[in-house]
This record gives sequence, C-alpha cells and structure tokens, in this order.
Amino acid sequence: MKIGFLLHKSPEHQDVHTVKRLAEGFADMGHDVSIFLMEDGVYNVVVNNSPRKLSAGFDDLISKGVKIALCTYTAEIRGLNQPDLFDGVDFHSQYDLSKLVNECDRFLSFL
Repeated sequence: MKIGFLLHKSPEHQDVHTVKRLAEGFADMGHDVSIFLMEDGVYNVVVNNSPRKLSAGFDDLISKGVKIALCTYTAEIRGLNQPDLFDGVDFHSQYDLSKLVNECDRFLSFL
C-alpha cells in the first residue's frame, strides 16, 4: 500500500511526532511511505548539529526508506537550500504534490 502525508507543522508541534511515528510504523510494515513538507514543515529536515535545537528525527525515516520531499517555494522563501537539508530530501512542486495525492492509496494531511 502507498501512504502519503502532508505536513505543515514545525518540529516542536505534536503533529510532527504523530507523522513520524505513523510513517515509521507503516514503513516497518513494508508499506511505501512518502512525506511532503510545506510551510514551517520544511524545518523538520534541516541538518541540526546543535544539541540545543529541535530535531524531528526525520533523518531516521530516510534510512527506513521513507521518501521525503519539500515544497521548493516554501523552502526558498525561508532561505533553505540543499546543503541545509538531510541527504535524501528532494525539492518538489505543488504539481508533484498533486501527483503524490493521486498515486497514494491513503493520504493524510496535517495542516
């Protein structure tokens, strides 16, 4: 089964933890999982080497095979570029998001 998530929340929000746990569980069950990040959700994949800053743990999801994409536009207006992000995160458009929604068996949105 292909499962998709849309996440708008920044790392400190409870929805981020929920999406991470759901994605992790579905990936462990062998499902194809994709997460699309928009708005402040793009901050969930910023490389963060400081122990004092928040981290959503999305780098662990990438190692489990979860595909993570973020909205190019919202990343750019927040000043984020590829070197700021975990390896394996892709930039995508709203058109790509619409294709993802269409391809998924289940799609969950956390706005």
